[in-house]
Amino acid sequence: MELEFDRGDQQRPKGHALLYFRSGSDHNELWATYLVVLPITVDVSKYVPPFLMNQMGEVGEKELSAFAFPPAPEKVPDYKHLEQMSMVRDDDILFGGTINPVDVPSAMMSVNEAVTKYSEMYVNVVSGVTKHEADSAAVLDGASVNEVLYELMSDGDRLSELTRLVGRLRDASEDAEETLSKEVEIEINLLAHHLPDNHQIVRLVGATKLSGSRGAMLAELYLQRCFHLVREEYVKLGQVEQEIKVMESEQ
Repeated sequence: MELEFDRGDQQRPKGHALLYFRSGSDHNELWATYLVVLPITVDVSKYVPPFLMNQMGEVGEKELSAFAFPPAPEKVPDYKHLEQMSMVRDDDILFGGTINPVDVPSAMMSVNEAVTKYSEMYVNVVSGVTKHEADSAAVLDGASVNEVLYELMSDGDRLSELTRLVGRLRDASEDAEETLSKEVEIEINLLAHHLPDNHQIVRLVGATKLSGSRGAMLAELYLQRCFHLVREEYVKLGQVEQEIKVMESEQ
């Protein structure tokens, strides 16, 4: 199964998501469930009566880390309904493919597979952040202060700060200063939490780290795209996106 992120970022999953499927017999019919990856590991055995422990052993899992509820998808009104809920709750939206909603066991298997994949993505991100914390404690101390500052900034100020950080990352990448690059990337990722997903900060960072004039030009285009989004300059936004598409197709 390939999970498609309609909302959110595969490189930065939130840990909670609306997962939907389309009916194999009616493509317009949507069925959905809700995925959660717990930030705290739970030892379920502490809460299960002794006489049920043998059954728990048969399941093979005594620690609950991720789950979906309901366990089989339920029918939802339409896609707009999912979008509205995800915006209110700031959830990821995942597309899991097609199912036969009448075949409940098969639908549950599809959900379980999605839970496994999504939780693996989340754990990989968290593990990476944890390792970074261990390696860069001093950097993160300063970053926590920046987190507060970013929260207080206007959208324009955030983009000005993003421009400054992209310049620093560009310089560090060209000079092969790996430690500085990691520090700046941490700051950019923190700032990204205060910008909408459609700013595509992950792609901006990737372009910034490309060598040569092509990387500089592509990073500049992604920055321009962010400014056009904030200013609602949709004609210019379309022009920049076309330039980005052309440059990326020339790889």
